[in-house]
Amino acid sequence: MNYKNSLRRLAGVVVAGTVLALAAGSALAQAHKGKKVILLGADDICEYCAVYNDAVRKFAKDAGIELELVTNKFDAAQQAAQVEQAIAKKPDAILLWTIDGTALFPAMRKVKAAGIPLLLTDVEPDMKMSDLWIQYTGGNYEGSGRLAAQLMVDAFKAKGLGTSGDIILITGIIGQAQTMSIDKGFREELKKLAPGIRIVGSQPGNWDTGTATEAATGLFTKYGKNIKGIYSHEDLMLQGALVAAERAGIDLKTLAAVGRGCEPAGIANIKAGRQYATTKQSPIDEARYAIDSVVNHFAGKKMEKSVYVPMPKVTAANVDQECQAWPKR
Repeated sequence: MNYKNSLRRLAGVVVAGTVLALAAGSALAQAHKGKKVILLGADDICEYCAVYNDAVRKFAKDAGIELELVTNKFDAAQQAAQVEQAIAKKPDAILLWTIDGTALFPAMRKVKAAGIPLLLTDVEPDMKMSDLWIQYTGGNYEGSGRLAAQLMVDAFKAKGLGTSGDIILITGIIGQAQTMSIDKGFREELKKLAPGIRIVGSQPGNWDTGTATEAATGLFTKYGKNIKGIYSHEDLMLQGALVAAERAGIDLKTLAAVGRGCEPAGIANIKAGRQYATTKQSPIDEARYAIDSVVNHFAGKKMEKSVYVPMPKVTAANVDQECQAWPKR
């Protein structure tokens, strides 16, 4: 009889413990609901940024997170001031798209000193300072640069150019962490794979099609038809560079052109044979990963320091599978 009572009591304890565990798990799963998060990001003047901003608002709303979005036009000094303003509002967390990873370190230190959780999106600064943030989600920029170098070598072969020739680069904004990382990955990988493919000129396109057109025009004026390839840090900038190439009398079918982003311009150019390849980086993926990061933090989950969005190589063979059209605004 006592044995049966002991079993009943033990069963009761197990059931009660299970119920409490389930309740605790449910509470953690809902811990992000109603949390106030400030996202400090980039202005809609950048098409990629605009799609990201729309997507991150939607994902935050779906998750029940109160998201305040504060943007600026790629001005690091302004963003540093915005960080201080965000700290004063005492949000539950700050999500930061650093306009300039290096310049924002002092501002990040202030966030840490204020005891506010800091999560990063889109731009991964120098990992030597990684104690300042909980998690980064977004692109592996150095990795995408290496993939682009591999695609450039493939493009040379596909165009019958062999493994030697002169190319030019159209980069993002000089000094930005992502620009430096992409450039580093591309140059190192290209030198390793095909030292005969030489980078003879590089100019910033500043993530803008018009600026990229002007930059490429100057390079074509200087190097003329000796240029056999172009690598651009963004498909939209490559679109401008291709316009400059045509104006310089270069047949795009003979040009090894590689971009980045799987952006609408890149998709169209690949399908039209004007661009050989790109590497994917979806603003929608980045937005979803950013909100998942916030949710996981509040749920108390173990957080890896860096979580990268998918960034596969894309050519005409898989463009329809990998590159989805961006939502129209």
